[in-house]
Amino acid sequence: MEFLVEAVGSINDCFVSLPLPLIQTLQSTASSPLPPILVLQLGSPSHPPHCWFVAWSGASSSSSAIQVSQQFAECVSLPIHSPVQVKVASNVPHASSVYIEPHTVDDWEILELNSQQAEDQILNQVRIVHEGMRFPLWLNGHTVITFHVGSVFPKNAVVQLMPGTEVEVASKTRKRNSDSAGDSHVG
Repeated sequence: MEFLVEAVGSINDCFVSLPLPLIQTLQSTASSPLPPILVLQLGSPSHPPHCWFVAWSGASSSSSAIQVSQQFAECVSLPIHSPVQVKVASNVPHASSVYIEPHTVDDWEILELNSQQAEDQILNQVRIVHEGMRFPLWLNGHTVITFHVGSVFPKNAVVQLMPGTEVEVASKTRKRNSDSAGDSHVG
C-alpha cells in the first residue's frame, strides 16, 4: 500500500500515526499482535529504494497520510509529502544494549539536569534504533534533545528498545578555550 508522509508539530515521540485504512489492513492481515514495526520504502525509477524503519504505538492519524513528528522526520531524513510503500517488518530483534550520545553539548547539559525524566521517557517515545541514527527525546513536554546512536547489540541493521534494554549514554563536554582569562598564565 502507498501513503504520503506528513509532519505534525503536535506529535512528541518517534512513533508514527497511521491512517485508518492502513490500520484496518494491518489488523486483517496480522499474524502476530499489533503494534508492528513498519518499513517505509521510498523509491522511483531514477533512484534506488531507500527504507526507514518506524514503530507504531496504536495511534491513528487525523488524515489519510502517515503522520510523524517534524523533529523525528528531520532526524532520520524522512521526506515529507512523499509517497512511500508500507510493509510490516518481521523478526526485528530486541536490543540487549544500546550506546547513545547527546548530539550537542547543549543536549548533554539539558540531559544532566533531567536524567531521571529522560530515563523514564525513552521507552515511551522511542522503539526502533540503528547505528548512526539520530532521534529526538522530549522532556517536560516541550524541551527536545537529540541523540546519536553509536552502537547496538545485537549487531543488526535495526533493533527494538524494550524494557530491560541497557541504554548507556556517553557524556559530552564543552571544550575549554585556552585563551580565556581564567586559563592564561603570564610569567
